[in-house]
Amino acid sequence: MSHTPDRLVQLYGNFTATVVSDALDEHGMDGVITGLDPAHPDHTAVGRARPVEFEPAPEDVDRTNFPFDLFAEFAADDVLVLDGISAETSHWGELASRLAGTAGVRGTVIDGGYRDYNGIRDGEYPVFGAGTTPRSGQPRVRIASIGEPVTVGGVEIARNDVVVADATGIAVVPEDAAPAVAETAREILGKELVLDRRVENGADVETLVAEYDGF
Repeated sequence: MSHTPDRLVQLYGNFTATVVSDALDEHGMDGVITGLDPAHPDHTAVGRARPVEFEPAPEDVDRTNFPFDLFAEFAADDVLVLDGISAETSHWGELASRLAGTAGVRGTVIDGGYRDYNGIRDGEYPVFGAGTTPRSGQPRVRIASIGEPVTVGGVEIARNDVVVADATGIAVVPEDAAPAVAETAREILGKELVLDRRVENGADVETLVAEYDGF
């Protein structure tokens, strides 16, 4: 089955988390999440949020709905946002990364631990998390919900919000504000490119302050 590209996601692919954060500031919104680091510094993820909430599994169970309920929900252009139980327990691994990448998922953001670090670090699929751990999530965690809003780093994330994640941090834009924030981000990026060219051409600080009101 063919996949129709998400034009707004494609537009956000031109922006860093820094530019999106500045655009959010212009709109009076704070959607920045910090402290969830990429497995590799070059990992970037841009897509529509699919929130997933985890909860501790009952102690008397042998198996839970993790991870297969999650695998069944993989979809192109999504960024999975996992609200995990702790950094000491794994909510993701290398196999999940391979399957998600094949399905067209853009990346995974985990407020919790993950494992198989070497394979994930050296792979192309972007993963951001609170830490690494060898401790299996099965049968320690279960999936409480998929697609319902979660709160990560003080930011509420709903289905279809736009997520931009890179080595600097993670910016989340509410779905209804995403077109306007994208336009602002495009303006900010344009000004930054002009400023970069001025510096490359030898402009000094005094000149830049005068021209850009302190930039």
